[in-house]
Amino acid sequence: FGRASSRSTTRRYMSLRRLLLLLLVPLAASLPCQRPSLGSHKGPVHRVPRCPIAALRGGSASAAEDGGGGIVQSQWARYMRALDDNPLRTKMATGAVLAATGDLIAQLLEGSTSFALRRLLNLVAVNVLYVTPFLCATYAANEWAVGSKLRLGAGSTAGTAARLIFDQFVNAPIVVLGFFCSFGLVSALSAAAFAGEPFSLAALVSSVVIKLQNEYVGTMISNWKIWIPPQLVNFALMPPPLRVPFASLVALVWNVVLALVANR
Repeated sequence: FGRASSRSTTRRYMSLRRLLLLLLVPLAASLPCQRPSLGSHKGPVHRVPRCPIAALRGGSASAAEDGGGGIVQSQWARYMRALDDNPLRTKMATGAVLAATGDLIAQLLEGSTSFALRRLLNLVAVNVLYVTPFLCATYAANEWAVGSKLRLGAGSTAGTAARLIFDQFVNAPIVVLGFFCSFGLVSALSAAAFAGEPFSLAALVSSVVIKLQNEYVGTMISNWKIWIPPQLVNFALMPPPLRVPFASLVALVWNVVLALVANR
């Protein structure tokens, strides 16, 4: 793709980024994530209520789950309970829905004349099998390193900055590198399984290397443009159990960018 195509893609994700920020700020403000006292809080201890929206309005979790707090509160309470009871499974399901939505938006932006189901399933598989489990592990490692070892509280400026630096300059480069490798592998396997194309490990490695040479640096720059502002909100306000779901919401925009880049 030439410079015109690159500018068009840049305009697309910058528009999506602005829309995302307009949505995320009130969303983050609506969640009852308490900011710890800098004088008394030394560690990353947070307790996630069963139904935070109900708690904001003075209601109980059970009332929200029974529908007393309205449809939104009831569904949020169900989601929080699922996140508490089955965290990895719930986060994987969240990632799958948002990955599929992101690719649908990408296909609409591309003006595709036909819906590419296999492409969508490839992106969903990468998010479910690689991205979400990896993020769960690295977010836990981030919290352990910064919160437990360095003893920087999540609500402090130093704690937020340290978590953001770890996330964007240690975690993100690895995630993006792994995304290109895993997406190439899943795409090759699905092409062999469903389209009868021959699978060649040498061809796969060659195509992934070329893709990394052409797209990796530009994708990392796009990553920092999209992710740094929302992640400031994430690490400053979100308790640890909600960070991956919050990041998955941001990934709705990021998945559009990745779908556009990975499939061109």
